Amino acid sequence: MEFLAGLGLFLLGLEQIQGGLARLPGRRHLLGRALGRSLGALFFGFLLGLLSGSGSGLSLLALGLLEGRVLTLPLAALLSLAATAGATFWVGVLVLGGPGGAELFLGLGLLLGLLPWGRPLGQVLLGLGLLLLGFGLMGGGAEGVARLLGGLSLPLWGYYLLGVVLALLLGSANGVVALGLALGPALSGAAGVALVLGAGVGTTGSLLLAALGGRREAWRLFLVVGAHRLLLSLPLLALAPWLGGVGTVGLHALSHLFYALLFPLWAGAYGRLAERLFPSPQVAPRYLSKEALDSPRLAQALVQRELARVADAVRDMLAKALRILSQEEGGERELSELEEKVDRLTREVVLYTAELSTKTPDERTVRLFVAASELEHLGDLVRRVVRQAERLWAQGLTFSQEGKEDLLEGLRRVLGRLEGMAAALATGEKALAREVLAQSKEEEGFLDRLRRAHLARLEGGRQETRASTLAHLDLLITLEELSAGIDRLCRLVLEL
Repeated sequence: MEFLAGLGLFLLGLEQIQGGLARLPGRRHLLGRALGRSLGALFFGFLLGLLSGSGSGLSLLALGLLEGRVLTLPLAALLSLAATAGATFWVGVLVLGGPGGAELFLGLGLLLGLLPWGRPLGQVLLGLGLLLLGFGLMGGGAEGVARLLGGLSLPLWGYYLLGVVLALLLGSANGVVALGLALGPALSGAAGVALVLGAGVGTTGSLLLAALGGRREAWRLFLVVGAHRLLLSLPLLALAPWLGGVGTVGLHALSHLFYALLFPLWAGAYGRLAERLFPSPQVAPRYLSKEALDSPRLAQALVQRELARVADAVRDMLAKALRILSQEEGGERELSELEEKVDRLTREVVLYTAELSTKTPDERTVRLFVAASELEHLGDLVRRVVRQAERLWAQGLTFSQEGKEDLLEGLRRVLGRLEGMAAALATGEKALAREVLAQSKEEEGFLDRLRRAHLARLEGGRQETRASTLAHLDLLITLEELSAGIDRLCRLVLEL
């Protein structure tokens, strides 16, 4: 029980460190630097791991960036590998921390936690104290676990598989390495090497769980990262009898650094394998039929159904933009996949309606053509919303809390009207289109109140309001243009 209690404190310490580091400034800047190139993903990914203490957490972040098309698959995998290498630093604290380190860190963390400006660092220090305290308890209760392992008489591959399973269960390779350190002399050098190497592969389990949860891109990232770690760990396992002298912590850090540094050599091959096993979905029209062009009424109905898909994609773009502004995390690259869908489908609809117009002089075809153009313009406006906010954040600025809430409320209202318009377009329900259109005057009044509230904050001398005023006013104009575009689309629905 003493060993399990120590392991629990150790994992709680890791969680506290991760939480404290997440509150320190500068991570957004490092993440921005990590995007775009392999060298940036490698170097700044390592620093992000060092500053977060969680390789698994940053692997899930890399997955999110992959899903948002912010990162390609090779760059997301490299960011995951480099971040895990950086996070290995925190288990090294166990070697450096002395017997009195736990009490010192806990005391300093408690004192700093009483000060508003010192709470993030205080949380990190509390985590370090719990880390060392838990490790001490693990060492005190290691004898029983050592007897259990000794009775099993596992071969090297058995310790390797044990490391994989423990990392999956604990969700942390660092936790397994701490376990290996606590067992100390009970494990031979080769057995400790096998346990650490297995844990390094098992830490990919966070991506496996995400994949089992229905996230398609997680399968691709899990395959690439997991296969790379597995293939490189097996030769190291064969060398286990000669690697024992490196030490548990040293091997843990060096193996993950080894994985990250060698990944670019095989990134292309891994990417092709992932594409073959889990091909990316292609955007294509679902309803447009060449055969239907000979029947104008049918072709027009099919165009309207395809436009409903475009409207749904624009709605999803706006919902994602709302999340980005709310959390102040991410950027316009996260909209790329949806924007590409809007552009491709719009282009197909435009070409289809152009061909249809040569077969019938019906004005309804022209209305559908204009509706496609309006929807594509709405997608551009949504991207502009995120771009304007991202430019502000890049300068190290942010909206005032009141200004941010006003903008978020404006976006929610526009999103609600967009959903109503999309439903009216999909179903041809004219009463719903009139209902959305009737909200236009109320929306104008709401945006006017937001401008007046912003002016009042400026007159009050609010520093954040002054710094963000241009971005704030630009966003209000964009919201107004979005609302006007929805009105025009509602009128087109009434004319269909």
